[in-house]
Amino acid sequence: MPKLTLYELLGLPLSAGAGEVRSAFRREMSALESSRSELSPQDFRERQQLLQVANDTLGDPVMRARYDTELGANRPVGRADRTGGALVNRDQVRADVLGLRADAISLRADAMLARADLDLGMSPGRERSVAAGVLNASNIVVRAIGLLFVVGLVAFGVTRCAVGGSVDKRAVIEARAAEQVALQDYFQTYGVRPANMAELELMETERRRRENEARQSEQEQRRREDDQRRWEQESRRLAEETSRNLREADDEARRQAERALQLKFREEELRLEMQLARSESERRRLELKIKQIREQREQP
Repeated sequence: MPKLTLYELLGLPLSAGAGEVRSAFRREMSALESSRSELSPQDFRERQQLLQVANDTLGDPVMRARYDTELGANRPVGRADRTGGALVNRDQVRADVLGLRADAISLRADAMLARADLDLGMSPGRERSVAAGVLNASNIVVRAIGLLFVVGLVAFGVTRCAVGGSVDKRAVIEARAAEQVALQDYFQTYGVRPANMAELELMETERRRRENEARQSEQEQRRREDDQRRWEQESRRLAEETSRNLREADDEARRQAERALQLKFREEELRLEMQLARSESERRRLELKIKQIREQREQP
């Protein structure tokens, strides 16, 4: 599988500007963070390290120019399966972390040398003494040798791991490289530098605990708000139902009162008719109607 390039890692073309690099880095970091629960802590750190290497290298003009030169126009383009900005091949990720870290250190050394050459070219040579120039050149050479020595050690370790070597030596080299990268990336991400991996794990556990507490507190707040909202809705419903029942009771009472009044008036009319009745049969008929009206008035 071809080695992943930094441009492919951030999903950028070779012509991307500095602003696009920063935007792509933030986008990929956000995507990686969203898929954190699906990854192991080691996979998450390794993929975070890859993104940090890409951002540091492509965000520095000198390092990027050196990287583009080494990349070459005819380099075959590799493909990487990504889900939410994260690589899925664990072994490939680990190899890319070590390889790209070695490349980044080499690029930093070249960048420092390039900047040193620029500084020497821009300073007025007439005002410098020969001794000062020799001293500055010696310091630059010493720093370059030191950086190249570090690059050589890292490259040697990566080469030994890639070629073969013993399993124990490869594990030690990978563990040391991963630990240094993880500590540096944790510092760049959270602004706190752990002394070792044990302290990093404790700090990460504490950070996640605080995040979980904040998340639980937010969920509890939402639950209380939902309960309050449901209680208010239920209270309004009960108030409306009670008001409706009272109106219906008032209407029924008014109808009963009107009916009783009508029956009373009818009874009075029948009594007047009975007083004016001329025959006994007519009076008995009217008495029977009055009796029926009284029975209706007594009914609820």
